[in-house]
Amino acid sequence: FILHLVRRTPRGRQNFSSLMFLSPTIPKLTRRSRLDQLLLLFLRLAALALIVFAFSRPFLREASLLSLADLAGRRVALMVDTSASMRRGDLWPQAIKAAEKELDEINPQDDVALFAFSNRLQTIIDFAKEGSGPIANKPEVVRQKLRELKPDWTATDLGTALTTVAGELDSTTDLNQAPLDPSIVVISDFQAGSQIQAIQSFEWPKRIPVVPRRVEPPDTTNAFVRLLPNEEGDELTESRVRVANASDSKLDQFFLSWSSGSPAIKKANETAVYVPAGQSRIVRLSRTLDDLAADCIVLRGDDQDFDNTYWVVPPLKQAASVLYVGTDPPDQLDGIQYFLRLAVANDPLRQVDIKTATIQQSLIPPGEQAPGLIVVSRAISAEWQAELATYVDRGGTLLLVPENREAAESVFKLLDDVQLGETSEAKNGTEKYLLLGDINFTHPLFTTFASPRYNDFTKIHFWNHFPVTLKSPAQTRIVARFDNGVPALIERTVQTGRILGLMSAWQPRDSQFAVSSKFVPFIGSLLDLACGGVNTAAGVEVSNPVTITTLKDSNSKIAVQKPDGSLGNVAAGSSSFTGTDLPGIYLARTSPLDTRFAVNMPASESNTAPLDLEQLEQSGVKFGAELTRDERVERIRQQRDTELEGRQKVWRWLLVLAIVVLIVESWLAGRAEQAVRILARKEVPQ
Repeated sequence: FILHLVRRTPRGRQNFSSLMFLSPTIPKLTRRSRLDQLLLLFLRLAALALIVFAFSRPFLREASLLSLADLAGRRVALMVDTSASMRRGDLWPQAIKAAEKELDEINPQDDVALFAFSNRLQTIIDFAKEGSGPIANKPEVVRQKLRELKPDWTATDLGTALTTVAGELDSTTDLNQAPLDPSIVVISDFQAGSQIQAIQSFEWPKRIPVVPRRVEPPDTTNAFVRLLPNEEGDELTESRVRVANASDSKLDQFFLSWSSGSPAIKKANETAVYVPAGQSRIVRLSRTLDDLAADCIVLRGDDQDFDNTYWVVPPLKQAASVLYVGTDPPDQLDGIQYFLRLAVANDPLRQVDIKTATIQQSLIPPGEQAPGLIVVSRAISAEWQAELATYVDRGGTLLLVPENREAAESVFKLLDDVQLGETSEAKNGTEKYLLLGDINFTHPLFTTFASPRYNDFTKIHFWNHFPVTLKSPAQTRIVARFDNGVPALIERTVQTGRILGLMSAWQPRDSQFAVSSKFVPFIGSLLDLACGGVNTAAGVEVSNPVTITTLKDSNSKIAVQKPDGSLGNVAAGSSSFTGTDLPGIYLARTSPLDTRFAVNMPASESNTAPLDLEQLEQSGVKFGAELTRDERVERIRQQRDTELEGRQKVWRWLLVLAIVVLIVESWLAGRAEQAVRILARKEVPQ
């Protein structure tokens, strides 16, 4: 419009001699400029409008309106993280809220499935079967099942869960030729301790996008504690503890203490430890006599308390009674009884009461409780032999340690399948001695020495021993042999009791056993076997199996008490317990010893720093953005508009019309210019 108003002025200037004597005057304005050539103005504006309109690519919109039924159907796999790290703060309510928000976007033509994953994947509600079509009220069913879920105490295997769902979704979609668009929505805290190794060996389907929904706690400081194996020294009074702090923590000062429960209560004997974010420290945690019954180490000072407790099986003080039947007095420094009392004198876990029997009285007087263990080293009468046989039949444990040939001939009458041979004697200090050459380290008496660090018995010399042979068939079995093949320790079980026989006494004149480092643990294991007690199995992480050592019949079940008081069972014929679903102390009712073991949360769940999702993309995972219902409708509308525009191509006709208008405008402009020139020539004076 502005260009149309611009008038062209003459470029040349012609001087006339007849005007040289006239004075110049300023021209007077008689009228204002007015629009002329209105047709040209209209054509020019019309051409410009047509070109602009053509570049906007217009189309004729159809009259039909879009609705929810026009949306394409989807197969949505909703995966919810139920691992132990989801117990932090308000992460679980956030996860439920995020899952319900996803369910609000489900349309009637969509199909949805619910999966829960931690260390394994659980299918809560699967996709609709082939040919059945989507279920109308399925989102409400999924919502109800979602509210029943709770986080457990296991680790996060994100990689296995993703690959399993993606593989199943891809295969079922291809098999059924479903027109529904597949997608996976993962609701998790995506912590750095998640296992993602399974994705690296999996070819991710290109048609299945993953939509991550991360939930985050308001406070990120988190530290955890772990008990390390003890070094040489007193394991009961001092322990090595490792404290690690997450990389996104904001605090670095923490406190450790022994406790008899999980709550972190401030105590006077706490140990302070400084651990910067992303680092770990190893400290020594003292354990006083008052803390011997403590069953856990508690950490205090961080924002998240779900992993602040590390469970440890506490040592228990036990009362045990032993009856010694021998001729040597307690104060005889080279006697069997003296070393027996010496071995149990400083036992911090057991209070042992040793009594002696006299020849004038019965071994177990009527009305008195039978001792847990009877040790016989002297020759016994037929009456005592009958009493001992009755004692063993009722479940007692009898240890035979004959001090001489007469005692050996007497006590071995209790074992009718054992034949005593000629006694081999040598003087202490000579080169003639025997060693323990073959030991059954699976027997409860020797399980303490099963480690290669402690199973060396070659430094113990035996000078005097009683060679025995077993008759065939024999009910007595050999637990240990000397290096010449002669039995060194034999055992015979009688109903619920047992008889153990040592072929060499432990006093210094017969062997070095009593003065060796193996003697005290051996007596401790003997008391555990005889007097009952609690056997400690190796601690494991949640969901890992525990091997329970038992001497029960293989056809009987083992009852296991969990930390919450519920009971679990070990299947008949098996020694592995798999019901370790809670952290805490477990008690297995076994024979002859009850077995306790500690179960703790996986350490990987304490690595709560955020996982970099680019690691998943680098492994091939395809990420996508899940749109809301309104966004999906708008996207479909845009796609439909693009399709209409591409089919109609109105812009071409607009450009053709604009070219025609420009041609007409150019022709009219040429004629107007020519008319102006003719008029100008007529006005020039001749």
